[in-house]
Amino acid sequence: MGKTISFVKGKGSISHNNRDFIAENVDRNRTAWNVEYIKQPIREAYDQLFGEAIAEYNAKQKRKDRQVTDYLKDIKNSGNGEKQFYEIVVQIGKKDDTGVLDVEGNLSVDAKAASEILDEYARSFQERNPNLYLFNAVLHMDEATPHLHLDYIPVAHGYKTKMHTRNSLTKALQEMRIAPAVSKTDNETTHWQERERVYLKGLCLERGIEVEILGVKRDNYTIPEYKAAMRATEELTAELEILNAEKQEAESVIASVGAEIADAREEVEESKKHLDEINEQIADREKRYAVYEKKIDKVLAAGKPVAKELAVIRKNAKQLPSILGSEPSVKISEKDFNRLIDMAQASGTLEKLNEIYDRELEHMQGIIDDLMVQVKTWKDKVLQYDKFFNVKGLVEEFKEFVRPKSIKDRMEAKQKVVEKQKCEQVVNSTARREKDIAI
Repeated sequence: MGKTISFVKGKGSISHNNRDFIAENVDRNRTAWNVEYIKQPIREAYDQLFGEAIAEYNAKQKRKDRQVTDYLKDIKNSGNGEKQFYEIVVQIGKKDDTGVLDVEGNLSVDAKAASEILDEYARSFQERNPNLYLFNAVLHMDEATPHLHLDYIPVAHGYKTKMHTRNSLTKALQEMRIAPAVSKTDNETTHWQERERVYLKGLCLERGIEVEILGVKRDNYTIPEYKAAMRATEELTAELEILNAEKQEAESVIASVGAEIADAREEVEESKKHLDEINEQIADREKRYAVYEKKIDKVLAAGKPVAKELAVIRKNAKQLPSILGSEPSVKISEKDFNRLIDMAQASGTLEKLNEIYDRELEHMQGIIDDLMVQVKTWKDKVLQYDKFFNVKGLVEEFKEFVRPKSIKDRMEAKQKVVEKQKCEQVVNSTARREKDIAI
Protein backbone atom coordinates (compact mmCIF):
# COMPACT_ATOMS: atom_id res chain seq x y z
CA MET A 1 0.00 0.00 0.00
CA GLY A 2 1.28 3.49 -0.91
CA LYS A 3 1.89 6.41 1.36
CA THR A 4 -0.74 8.97 2.24
CA ILE A 5 -0.64 12.66 1.47
CA SER A 6 -2.13 14.86 4.18
CA PHE A 7 -3.22 18.50 4.01
CA VAL A 8 -4.39 19.65 7.44
CA LYS A 9 -5.46 23.10 8.55
CA GLY A 10 -2.87 24.31 11.05
CA LYS A 11 -3.53 26.51 14.05
CA GLY A 12 -0.91 29.04 12.95
CA SER A 13 1.44 29.05 15.93
CA ILE A 14 4.35 30.96 14.42
CA SER A 15 6.37 30.81 17.65
CA HIS A 16 6.12 27.01 17.66
CA ASN A 17 6.83 26.69 13.94
CA ASN A 18 10.00 28.78 14.31
CA ARG A 19 10.91 26.98 17.55
CA ASP A 20 10.73 30.12 19.66
CA PHE A 21 8.75 27.80 21.89
CA ILE A 22 9.71 24.13 22.26
CA ALA A 23 6.84 21.72 22.96
CA GLU A 24 7.24 18.30 24.58
CA ASN A 25 6.72 16.46 21.28
CA VAL A 26 9.85 18.08 19.83
CA ASP A 27 13.27 16.40 19.89
CA ARG A 28 15.68 19.27 20.58
CA ASN A 29 18.59 17.16 19.30
CA ARG A 30 17.04 17.17 15.81
CA THR A 31 15.88 20.79 15.66
CA ALA A 32 19.02 21.62 13.66
CA TRP A 33 17.64 19.32 10.91
CA ASN A 34 14.71 21.68 10.34
CA VAL A 35 14.66 23.90 7.26
CA GLU A 36 13.46 27.50 7.47
CA TYR A 37 12.46 28.90 4.08
CA ILE A 38 11.10 32.28 5.08
CA LYS A 39 10.52 34.13 8.38
CA GLN A 40 8.96 37.52 7.75
CA PRO A 41 7.09 39.40 10.50
CA ILE A 42 3.41 39.47 9.59
CA ARG A 43 3.08 43.24 10.04
CA GLU A 44 5.98 43.78 7.67
CA ALA A 45 4.30 41.46 5.16
CA TYR A 46 1.03 43.40 5.44
CA ASP A 47 2.82 46.69 4.81
CA GLN A 48 4.46 45.16 1.74
CA LEU A 49 1.23 43.68 0.38
CA PHE A 50 -1.35 46.33 1.23
CA GLY A 51 0.63 49.48 2.04
CA GLU A 52 0.19 51.10 -1.37
CA ALA A 53 -3.54 50.32 -1.52
CA ILE A 54 -4.02 51.74 1.99
CA ALA A 55 -2.14 54.93 1.13
CA GLU A 56 -4.21 55.48 -2.03
CA TYR A 57 -7.46 54.84 -0.19
CA ASN A 58 -6.59 57.14 2.73
CA ALA A 59 -5.56 59.94 0.36
CA LYS A 60 -9.14 60.04 -0.96
CA GLN A 61 -10.74 60.26 2.48
CA LYS A 62 -11.68 63.70 3.74
CA ARG A 63 -12.56 62.37 7.18
CA LYS A 64 -9.78 60.83 9.27
CA ASP A 65 -12.17 58.43 11.02
CA ARG A 66 -12.71 56.69 7.66
CA GLN A 67 -9.01 56.10 7.04
CA VAL A 68 -7.38 52.71 7.47
CA THR A 69 -4.78 52.96 10.22
CA ASP A 70 -4.21 49.30 11.12
CA TYR A 71 -5.36 46.90 8.42
CA LEU A 72 -3.95 43.88 10.25
CA LYS A 73 -6.12 44.69 13.26
CA ASP A 74 -9.10 45.47 11.05
CA ILE A 75 -8.98 41.98 9.54
CA LYS A 76 -8.83 40.44 13.02
CA ASN A 77 -11.93 42.37 14.12
CA SER A 78 -13.82 42.25 10.81
CA GLY A 79 -16.23 39.46 11.76
CA ASN A 80 -16.68 38.46 8.09
CA GLY A 81 -14.78 35.18 8.37
CA GLU A 82 -11.49 36.45 6.96
CA LYS A 83 -8.34 35.64 8.90
CA GLN A 84 -5.10 37.55 9.20
CA PHE A 85 -3.33 34.53 7.72
CA TYR A 86 -3.87 30.83 7.05
CA GLU A 87 -1.74 27.76 7.71
CA ILE A 88 -1.61 24.42 6.00
CA VAL A 89 0.34 21.43 7.36
CA VAL A 90 1.58 19.12 4.60
CA GLN A 91 2.82 15.60 5.36
CA ILE A 92 3.79 12.53 3.35
CA GLY A 93 3.12 9.22 5.10
CA LYS A 94 2.77 8.76 8.83
CA LYS A 95 5.06 7.81 11.71
CA ASP A 96 4.53 4.07 11.17
CA ASP A 97 5.88 4.12 7.60
CA THR A 98 7.75 7.45 7.36
CA GLY A 99 9.12 8.02 10.83
CA VAL A 100 12.09 10.40 10.97
CA LEU A 101 14.36 7.91 12.76
CA ASP A 102 15.16 4.32 11.94
CA VAL A 103 15.72 1.58 14.52
CA GLU A 104 19.35 2.71 14.94
CA GLY A 105 18.37 6.31 15.65
CA ASN A 106 19.53 7.67 12.29
CA LEU A 107 17.54 9.50 9.60
CA SER A 108 15.38 6.86 7.94
CA VAL A 109 15.40 6.31 4.18
CA ASP A 110 11.66 7.00 3.89
CA ALA A 111 11.90 10.22 5.93
CA LYS A 112 14.83 11.43 3.81
CA ALA A 113 12.88 10.84 0.60
CA ALA A 114 9.76 12.53 2.04
CA SER A 115 11.75 15.54 3.24
CA GLU A 116 13.31 16.03 -0.20
CA ILE A 117 9.88 15.99 -1.84
CA LEU A 118 8.44 18.37 0.74
CA ASP A 119 11.44 20.64 0.24
CA GLU A 120 10.74 20.90 -3.48
CA TYR A 121 7.06 21.43 -2.81
CA ALA A 122 7.78 24.30 -0.39
CA ARG A 123 10.27 26.01 -2.71
CA SER A 124 7.79 25.98 -5.61
CA PHE A 125 4.74 26.97 -3.55
CA GLN A 126 4.90 30.74 -4.14
CA GLU A 127 5.37 30.45 -7.90
CA ARG A 128 2.47 28.02 -8.09
CA ASN A 129 0.25 30.14 -5.80
CA PRO A 130 0.96 33.81 -6.59
CA ASN A 131 -2.10 35.05 -4.65
CA LEU A 132 -1.16 33.19 -1.46
CA TYR A 133 1.76 35.19 -0.08
CA LEU A 134 4.05 32.90 1.91
CA PHE A 135 5.50 34.84 4.85
CA ASN A 136 6.53 31.93 7.09
CA ALA A 137 7.50 28.42 6.00
CA VAL A 138 9.43 25.66 7.77
CA LEU A 139 10.10 21.95 7.35
CA HIS A 140 10.04 20.12 10.67
CA MET A 141 12.33 17.13 11.10
CA ASP A 142 12.38 17.14 14.90
CA GLU A 143 8.98 15.52 15.42
CA ALA A 144 7.65 12.05 14.58
CA THR A 145 7.18 12.52 10.82
CA PRO A 146 8.59 15.09 8.33
CA HIS A 147 6.01 17.80 7.61
CA LEU A 148 5.70 21.38 6.40
CA HIS A 149 4.10 24.37 8.11
CA LEU A 150 3.15 26.90 5.42
CA ASP A 151 1.69 30.22 6.59
CA TYR A 152 0.28 32.49 3.90
CA ILE A 153 -1.76 35.67 3.42
CA PRO A 154 -4.38 35.67 0.64
CA VAL A 155 -4.11 38.69 -1.65
CA ALA A 156 -7.00 39.68 -3.90
CA HIS A 157 -7.00 42.50 -6.47
CA GLY A 158 -9.40 44.48 -8.59
CA TYR A 159 -11.87 45.87 -6.05
CA LYS A 160 -13.77 48.88 -7.32
CA THR A 161 -14.59 50.40 -3.94
CA LYS A 162 -12.44 51.10 -0.88
CA MET A 163 -9.02 49.40 -1.09
CA HIS A 164 -8.27 47.93 -4.51
CA THR A 165 -6.10 45.20 -2.94
CA ARG A 166 -7.37 43.27 0.07
CA ASN A 167 -7.14 40.13 2.17
CA SER A 168 -9.72 37.68 0.78
CA LEU A 169 -9.13 33.95 0.51
CA THR A 170 -12.11 33.22 -1.76
CA LYS A 171 -11.27 35.93 -4.28
CA ALA A 172 -7.53 35.14 -4.12
CA LEU A 173 -8.22 31.49 -5.04
CA GLN A 174 -10.60 32.56 -7.80
CA GLU A 175 -7.87 34.80 -9.25
CA MET A 176 -5.73 31.66 -9.41
CA ARG A 177 -8.51 30.04 -11.51
CA ILE A 178 -9.58 27.66 -8.75
CA ALA A 179 -13.09 26.33 -9.42
CA PRO A 180 -15.81 28.21 -7.52
CA ALA A 181 -17.64 26.70 -4.56
CA VAL A 182 -20.48 24.25 -5.09
CA SER A 183 -21.41 23.93 -1.41
CA LYS A 184 -19.99 24.74 2.01
CA THR A 185 -17.96 21.52 2.05
CA ASP A 186 -17.13 21.60 -1.66
CA ASN A 187 -15.62 25.06 -1.94
CA GLU A 188 -12.63 26.93 -3.34
CA THR A 189 -10.35 25.77 -0.50
CA THR A 190 -11.11 22.07 -1.01
CA HIS A 191 -10.67 22.50 -4.78
CA TRP A 192 -7.30 24.17 -4.20
CA GLN A 193 -6.17 21.45 -1.81
CA GLU A 194 -7.12 18.80 -4.36
CA ARG A 195 -5.00 20.57 -6.98
CA GLU A 196 -2.08 20.71 -4.55
CA ARG A 197 -2.50 17.01 -3.70
CA VAL A 198 -2.25 16.12 -7.37
CA TYR A 199 0.91 18.21 -7.74
CA LEU A 200 2.50 16.64 -4.64
CA LYS A 201 1.51 13.18 -5.84
CA GLY A 202 3.36 13.89 -9.09
CA LEU A 203 6.53 14.75 -7.15
CA CYS A 204 6.21 11.47 -5.25
CA LEU A 205 5.70 9.41 -8.40
CA GLU A 206 8.78 11.01 -9.99
CA ARG A 207 10.80 9.46 -7.12
CA GLY A 208 9.07 6.09 -7.32
CA ILE A 209 6.90 6.59 -4.23
CA GLU A 210 3.37 5.22 -4.58
CA VAL A 211 0.68 7.44 -3.11
CA GLU A 212 -2.84 6.64 -1.99
CA ILE A 213 -5.30 9.54 -2.43
CA LEU A 214 -8.89 8.97 -1.40
CA GLY A 215 -11.38 9.34 -4.24
CA VAL A 216 -8.78 9.45 -7.00
CA LYS A 217 -7.69 5.86 -7.51
CA ARG A 218 -10.35 3.19 -8.13
CA ASP A 219 -9.28 -0.43 -8.40
CA ASN A 220 -11.32 -3.39 -9.58
CA TYR A 221 -11.20 -5.29 -6.33
CA THR A 222 -13.81 -7.81 -5.32
CA ILE A 223 -14.91 -5.50 -2.51
CA PRO A 224 -14.05 -1.96 -3.70
CA GLU A 225 -15.95 -0.36 -0.86
CA TYR A 226 -13.65 -2.12 1.61
CA LYS A 227 -10.54 -0.90 -0.23
CA ALA A 228 -11.88 2.65 -0.31
CA ALA A 229 -12.57 2.47 3.39
CA MET A 230 -9.02 1.24 4.02
CA ARG A 231 -7.58 4.14 2.03
CA ALA A 232 -9.77 6.55 3.94
CA THR A 233 -8.62 5.03 7.23
CA GLU A 234 -4.95 5.38 6.23
CA GLU A 235 -5.40 9.03 5.28
CA LEU A 236 -7.39 9.87 8.37
CA THR A 237 -4.76 8.14 10.52
CA ALA A 238 -2.10 10.43 9.09
CA GLU A 239 -4.25 13.52 9.60
CA LEU A 240 -5.05 12.46 13.16
CA GLU A 241 -1.32 12.09 13.75
CA ILE A 242 -0.82 15.72 12.74
CA LEU A 243 -3.79 16.91 14.78
CA ASN A 244 -2.65 15.00 17.86
CA ALA A 245 0.78 16.61 17.53
CA GLU A 246 -0.90 20.01 17.33
CA LYS A 247 -3.00 19.13 20.39
CA GLN A 248 0.06 18.03 22.35
CA GLU A 249 1.80 21.28 21.44
CA ALA A 250 -1.20 23.34 22.57
CA GLU A 251 -1.30 21.46 25.87
CA SER A 252 2.43 22.08 26.31
CA VAL A 253 1.95 25.79 25.71
CA ILE A 254 -0.85 25.95 28.26
CA ALA A 255 1.17 23.97 30.81
CA SER A 256 4.27 26.08 30.22
CA VAL A 257 2.43 29.39 30.50
CA GLY A 258 0.68 28.11 33.62
CA ALA A 259 4.03 27.20 35.15
CA GLU A 260 5.51 30.57 34.19
CA ILE A 261 2.53 32.36 35.72
CA ALA A 262 2.99 30.35 38.91
CA ASP A 263 6.69 31.20 38.90
CA ALA A 264 5.82 34.82 38.23
CA ARG A 265 3.42 34.90 41.17
CA GLU A 266 6.14 33.47 43.41
CA GLU A 267 8.64 36.02 42.13
CA VAL A 268 6.09 38.78 42.62
CA GLU A 269 5.65 37.72 46.24
CA GLU A 270 9.41 37.76 46.71
CA SER A 271 9.52 41.15 45.03
CA LYS A 272 6.87 42.45 47.41
CA LYS A 273 8.96 41.33 50.37
CA HIS A 274 12.06 42.92 48.91
CA LEU A 275 10.25 46.18 48.24
CA ASP A 276 8.92 46.13 51.79
CA GLU A 277 12.51 45.83 53.00
CA ILE A 278 13.53 48.73 50.80
CA ASN A 279 10.69 50.86 52.11
CA GLU A 280 11.68 49.96 55.68
CA GLN A 281 15.23 51.07 54.97
CA ILE A 282 13.98 54.35 53.52
CA ALA A 283 11.70 54.84 56.53
CA ASP A 284 14.67 54.21 58.84
CA ARG A 285 16.68 56.86 57.00
CA GLU A 286 13.80 59.27 57.30
CA LYS A 287 13.69 58.73 61.05
CA ARG A 288 17.43 59.31 61.37
CA TYR A 289 17.09 62.39 59.23
CA ALA A 290 14.25 63.64 61.44
CA VAL A 291 16.50 63.33 64.51
CA TYR A 292 19.14 65.55 62.96
CA GLU A 293 16.45 67.87 61.69
CA LYS A 294 15.14 68.40 65.22
CA LYS A 295 18.64 69.03 66.55
CA ILE A 296 19.32 71.58 63.86
CA ASP A 297 15.96 73.26 64.36
CA LYS A 298 16.65 73.44 68.14
CA VAL A 299 20.04 75.05 67.63
CA LEU A 300 18.66 77.42 64.99
CA ALA A 301 15.85 78.38 67.33
CA ALA A 302 18.38 79.10 70.07
CA GLY A 303 20.39 81.27 67.69
CA LYS A 304 17.55 83.50 66.50
CA PRO A 305 17.76 86.06 69.37
CA VAL A 306 21.58 86.24 69.15
CA ALA A 307 21.65 89.49 67.19
CA LYS A 308 19.23 91.18 69.57
CA GLU A 309 21.07 89.99 72.69
CA LEU A 310 24.41 91.08 71.26
CA ALA A 311 23.00 94.56 70.73
CA VAL A 312 21.88 94.69 74.36
CA ILE A 313 25.25 93.46 75.63
CA ARG A 314 27.04 96.00 73.44
CA LYS A 315 24.83 98.75 74.81
CA ASN A 316 25.46 97.70 78.43
CA ALA A 317 29.22 97.41 77.96
CA LYS A 318 31.24 100.24 79.52
CA GLN A 319 34.38 101.59 77.92
CA LEU A 320 37.44 101.44 80.20
CA PRO A 321 40.33 103.90 79.95
CA SER A 322 43.51 102.72 78.24
CA ILE A 323 46.44 102.34 80.59
CA LEU A 324 49.98 102.97 79.32
CA GLY A 325 48.95 102.47 75.68
CA SER A 326 47.27 99.12 76.23
CA GLU A 327 44.43 97.91 74.00
CA PRO A 328 41.01 99.45 74.65
CA SER A 329 38.85 97.41 77.03
CA VAL A 330 35.22 97.21 77.99
CA LYS A 331 33.47 96.14 81.14
CA ILE A 332 30.42 93.84 81.03
CA SER A 333 28.36 92.16 83.70
CA GLU A 334 28.93 88.55 84.69
CA LYS A 335 25.49 87.71 83.30
CA ASP A 336 26.35 89.13 79.88
CA PHE A 337 29.71 87.41 79.96
CA ASN A 338 28.09 84.02 80.64
CA ARG A 339 25.61 84.66 77.87
CA LEU A 340 28.45 85.34 75.41
CA ILE A 341 30.06 82.05 76.43
CA ASP A 342 26.76 80.21 75.83
CA MET A 343 26.41 81.78 72.41
CA ALA A 344 29.98 80.87 71.49
CA GLN A 345 29.39 77.28 72.52
CA ALA A 346 26.10 77.21 70.60
CA SER A 347 27.87 78.53 67.52
CA GLY A 348 30.49 75.81 67.74
CA THR A 349 27.82 73.18 68.25
CA LEU A 350 25.92 74.39 65.18
CA GLU A 351 29.01 74.24 63.02
CA LYS A 352 29.76 70.73 64.19
CA LEU A 353 26.16 69.70 63.60
CA ASN A 354 26.32 71.18 60.12
CA GLU A 355 29.45 69.20 59.37
CA ILE A 356 27.89 66.00 60.71
CA TYR A 357 24.69 66.72 58.82
CA ASP A 358 26.59 67.30 55.56
CA ARG A 359 28.42 64.01 55.91
CA GLU A 360 25.25 62.15 56.89
CA LEU A 361 23.35 63.79 54.07
CA GLU A 362 25.94 62.65 51.54
CA HIS A 363 25.97 59.13 52.98
CA MET A 364 22.19 58.88 53.11
CA GLN A 365 21.85 60.24 49.58
CA GLY A 366 24.14 57.48 48.28
CA ILE A 367 22.10 54.82 50.08
CA ILE A 368 18.81 56.23 48.83
CA ASP A 369 20.12 56.43 45.25
CA ASP A 370 21.05 52.75 45.45
CA LEU A 371 17.63 51.91 46.84
CA MET A 372 15.93 53.86 44.08
CA VAL A 373 17.92 51.90 41.49
CA GLN A 374 16.64 48.68 43.07
CA VAL A 375 13.09 50.01 42.99
CA LYS A 376 13.47 50.88 39.30
CA THR A 377 14.73 47.37 38.58
CA TRP A 378 11.63 45.86 40.13
CA LYS A 379 9.42 48.33 38.29
CA ASP A 380 11.00 47.20 35.00
CA LYS A 381 10.29 43.58 35.94
CA VAL A 382 6.65 44.45 36.57
CA LEU A 383 6.43 46.00 33.10
CA GLN A 384 7.85 42.79 31.61
CA TYR A 385 5.22 40.72 33.42
CA ASP A 386 2.53 43.11 32.21
CA LYS A 387 3.59 42.76 28.58
CA PHE A 388 4.24 39.03 28.57
CA PHE A 389 1.54 37.50 30.78
CA ASN A 390 -1.18 40.20 30.79
CA VAL A 391 -2.57 38.61 33.93
CA LYS A 392 -5.47 40.70 35.17
CA GLY A 393 -4.90 42.07 38.61
CA LEU A 394 -1.38 40.68 39.01
CA VAL A 395 0.46 43.65 37.61
CA GLU A 396 -1.81 46.17 39.30
CA GLU A 397 -1.31 44.45 42.65
CA PHE A 398 2.46 44.47 42.18
CA LYS A 399 2.57 48.10 41.13
CA GLU A 400 0.91 49.13 44.38
CA PHE A 401 4.10 48.11 46.13
CA VAL A 402 6.37 50.02 43.78
CA ARG A 403 5.75 53.42 45.35
CA PRO A 404 8.62 53.99 47.80
CA LYS A 405 8.63 57.37 49.45
CA SER A 406 11.37 59.74 48.34
CA ILE A 407 12.90 62.34 50.67
CA LYS A 408 15.41 63.65 48.18
CA ASP A 409 13.60 66.93 47.52
CA ARG A 410 12.95 67.41 51.20
CA MET A 411 16.60 66.87 52.08
CA GLU A 412 17.76 69.28 49.39
CA ALA A 413 15.40 71.94 50.73
CA LYS A 414 16.68 71.43 54.26
CA GLN A 415 20.26 71.64 53.04
CA LYS A 416 19.52 75.03 51.53
CA VAL A 417 18.13 76.22 54.88
CA VAL A 418 21.25 75.00 56.67
CA GLU A 419 23.52 76.74 54.16
CA LYS A 420 21.60 79.96 54.71
CA GLN A 421 21.96 79.65 58.48
CA LYS A 422 25.67 78.94 58.12
CA CYS A 423 26.05 82.20 56.21
CA GLU A 424 24.26 84.05 58.98
CA GLN A 425 26.56 82.44 61.56
CA VAL A 426 29.61 83.61 59.61
CA VAL A 427 28.33 87.15 59.82
CA ASN A 428 27.61 86.77 63.54
CA SER A 429 31.03 85.19 64.16
CA THR A 430 32.72 88.17 62.51
CA ALA A 431 30.83 90.53 64.77
CA ARG A 432 31.69 88.41 67.79
CA ARG A 433 35.41 88.43 66.99
CA GLU A 434 35.34 92.21 66.78
CA LYS A 435 33.66 92.33 70.20
CA ASP A 436 36.22 89.93 71.69
CA ILE A 437 38.96 92.19 70.45
CA ALA A 438 37.23 95.10 72.11
CA ILE A 439 37.01 93.15 75.37
